[in-house]
Amino acid sequence: MDFSTAKHMDQSWSDEQKIEFLRYCADKYETDGTSPISDVEYDREYYALEEKYPDNPFFSEVGGMHDEHVYGTQVKHEVIMGSLSKCPDIDSFDSWIHATYHLTPELSFVLQHKVDGTSLSLLYKDGKLVRASTRGDGTTGIDVTENVGYVSGVRRTISCKEEVEIRGECFKNRADFYAKWHESVMEGGYKNPRNYTAGSLNQKDPTVTKDRGLSFIAYEVVRKEFSTEIEKLVFLERNGFSTLRLTTKRTKINISSIDLIVDAVRIYMESIDRANLPYDIDGIVVKLNDCKVAKAMGSVANGRKPKANRAVKFLPEEKETKIVGVEARVSRTGVAVPVAILEPFELCGTTVRRATMHNFGELVGAKKWGIGSRVVIVKAGEIIPYIKHILSDGDSPFEIPEKCPSCGSKLQWDDSHVHLLCRSNNCPAQLSSQIEHWFKRIGVKGIGCGILGRLTDKNELSWEGRPIVSSLPEIYYMLDNDRRSRHPFRKYAYLREQFGENAFSNIVNAVHSITEVPLDVFVRGLGIARIGTSAKDIASIAPTIEDIDALTVSDLQGIEGFGDVKAHGFVSEWKDRRDEIRQLLKYVKIVAVQNLSDKLAGKKFCFTGSFESPKRGEMEKMVALHGGKLASVSKNLTALVFDGSTTKGKYQKAQKLGVPIISQDDFLATLED
Repeated sequence: MDFSTAKHMDQSWSDEQKIEFLRYCADKYETDGTSPISDVEYDREYYALEEKYPDNPFFSEVGGMHDEHVYGTQVKHEVIMGSLSKCPDIDSFDSWIHATYHLTPELSFVLQHKVDGTSLSLLYKDGKLVRASTRGDGTTGIDVTENVGYVSGVRRTISCKEEVEIRGECFKNRADFYAKWHESVMEGGYKNPRNYTAGSLNQKDPTVTKDRGLSFIAYEVVRKEFSTEIEKLVFLERNGFSTLRLTTKRTKINISSIDLIVDAVRIYMESIDRANLPYDIDGIVVKLNDCKVAKAMGSVANGRKPKANRAVKFLPEEKETKIVGVEARVSRTGVAVPVAILEPFELCGTTVRRATMHNFGELVGAKKWGIGSRVVIVKAGEIIPYIKHILSDGDSPFEIPEKCPSCGSKLQWDDSHVHLLCRSNNCPAQLSSQIEHWFKRIGVKGIGCGILGRLTDKNELSWEGRPIVSSLPEIYYMLDNDRRSRHPFRKYAYLREQFGENAFSNIVNAVHSITEVPLDVFVRGLGIARIGTSAKDIASIAPTIEDIDALTVSDLQGIEGFGDVKAHGFVSEWKDRRDEIRQLLKYVKIVAVQNLSDKLAGKKFCFTGSFESPKRGEMEKMVALHGGKLASVSKNLTALVFDGSTTKGKYQKAQKLGVPIISQDDFLATLED
């Protein structure tokens, strides 16, 4: 899903779409620093979704990676450049450290600032800097060797002659940034030092980086053994690097009680004067000082996150403001979602002007919601600003919209009078999202909401007074096989001119890149009745399109998760879109998936955590190929397959319900002859 035009998270999105948006924000953060949302908002959504889906691959990823960059080539990290698992607050840290170190009699930890900049890796051979790269996705980064030569604190030579890798954070001095480069004092300026740093580092011309005045602070050494974290810091300082030991007031603490370390971390965080630091920080890092013990404890997320250490985040920042209006945004399913227009204010380094609300039904006749309502806004997760609570009622009620903001059609209430709906079949906002959802599900890459928005909205691009694409099937022939237009060749020339020759060719090639999919993927891609993964269950009882045609409401109610409303919705929408489905089948063929055996027939499995080999996704495919099913944790689950990394979430629920919890080896053993 392409979020290039998104400014916030739409709460009408599915959880999968929200996770994709988080991934997009992480990508932007790691490459050019222009994430559309704030850190605190990002964290709120991240932790909430991680709690619901702890085994989703996204939560095992580190940072982001773009295929296109302003400068540099891709570089593979010989040692994974991971990150730390995070605690959103001190209470979460309390729970984590008790669970992790409850058997340890005496503890020694190192506390450091969690610098909010751009992570860098510096590789030295025979005392000379031979390569510098960004973290990227933890496995592959971007080569910025020439640029870092102009970053203060990066050493071109060091006294150590061993092959060693120094890691740290690149940042912009806060005082200088806000005096010269912030958007409030400079036309076209930057929102915060992090964005400035990423943009300044990723430049084709290294002299631009030189003029930007960046700095580097070191905190890690790899490819060399040390007994303690303090020894690492001393090594870094002896080789000429600035370190967090020199900027952090309280570096090492020896604690004989776990409760005491929680108190020490709390007191330390409360004592930090963040405004007077040379860099931004969004929390602190707590590292076990004994490197040998920490290494023995291992890691999770495919080696990306060490078990011994943790980052603790500061509490979300919040501010008071006033609601001055409301507008509607239409989702893929036609739901008009209300968005509060706020009196602009600064929060966590960005200007906040909007906050998504729940539904228009709650706004009708409600005294607390209205023009002039004073509210407290929280950026808890760096996504969409969140209205924490209302301080005072509004002066006048909101005007409920009557027309769809995308197509102008009359909005209608649903049966429960909760949601306003656009029921137009020609709504660009719905069509664009629908096509985007289809491509994502079947595996087409390279076509996002920006491109689709232009193709489906005649106010963006039109031919003979109509949008280029008016339905999902048309995306397959309106770009390169137009039977509708009187002047097809002129139209193609027009599109090439609008997108550019190469870009347009890439769009056409991407559209036709996937020509065969399994039935369940085809059905899920249609987005009918929000069935999600239940498409697999539908395909299991109706293995052909014609079989699905014959399904009744009672047939679907026999599937777990299908209630009366969902079953009726699927049957009705399937019939309404049958002609569209017929047209799609001209371009996308349904192929059968042959099971390897029926060893898991009648069994249901759920996986939690990160697995090395085979990985979680591979094991989920094994379940289907051997006749089994994937399911959420319930009393009917055959087993929860557990990697041993966490005892929360699905693990706790399975324990409570008495569901068997097995290891990866136990699961693989069920497939042996």
